Amino acid sequence: MEIVNSGNWGDALIHAGQRAFLSDLGIATVPVPIARLRKDKLRHRILAAMRGLHPKAIITGSGAYRDFYNRPAELGVAAARFRNVLVMPSSFPFRPELDPDRTIFWRRDMLESYEAMPEASFCHDMAFYLDPAPRAPGKGVGIMLRNDVERLELDLPEGNIDLSNEGTHLSDPDLFLDRIGAYEVIHTNRLHVGIGAALLGREVHLYASRTRKLESIFKSSLEPFYPNVHYHSDPSDILKLKHITARQDH
Repeated sequence: MEIVNSGNWGDALIHAGQRAFLSDLGIATVPVPIARLRKDKLRHRILAAMRGLHPKAIITGSGAYRDFYNRPAELGVAAARFRNVLVMPSSFPFRPELDPDRTIFWRRDMLESYEAMPEASFCHDMAFYLDPAPRAPGKGVGIMLRNDVERLELDLPEGNIDLSNEGTHLSDPDLFLDRIGAYEVIHTNRLHVGIGAALLGREVHLYASRTRKLESIFKSSLEPFYPNVHYHSDPSDILKLKHITARQDH
């Protein structure tokens, strides 16, 4: 059984990469959305039916293990019904409340998550498993900064597009990559906008956000393999993007 973590359009890359990964390994799963498991009656019926057939569960990877999300508690309730649980590559700023005797954790970075769970196995984010078709060379500069609970309290430049928020984990990941690939240079503090742009060979500038998630994955998976990706550790560098948008308007 696959406990499907819901999310934004960037999460669609995680889901697509995980599907390809599991398919290549010959592993078939029965997906059940976490949203459905929130409903007590349905949750108990579904899990009761699946429990005997699928004693093992996979939880889709994510960055939702944060105090300002309710996802850790939801996943804990769902995972408690299974004898063995594999948490796919995720960011862990703290140890989730899942039984360590029945749970295998894969962390997707060597910094933040390593400090919280050094015993967990490292595996790159599942989006890196994708091999997207090349897009025609893009033009111009795309500014795609997040505008949600994880944003920093900085004024966003004119023309900013929070692309990840324009879709969900069920949206077409190829359309997400099409939108990114339309540009030559991408500026973002959205992790999967950055990963998608890196996979397409675009020049990428990543900026700090409210958490250490992006810096940790940059150091672990992007910096060693993608010289086209650059990290800006000073959040105020976002303010300099106003000059870029001003030049594009002329």
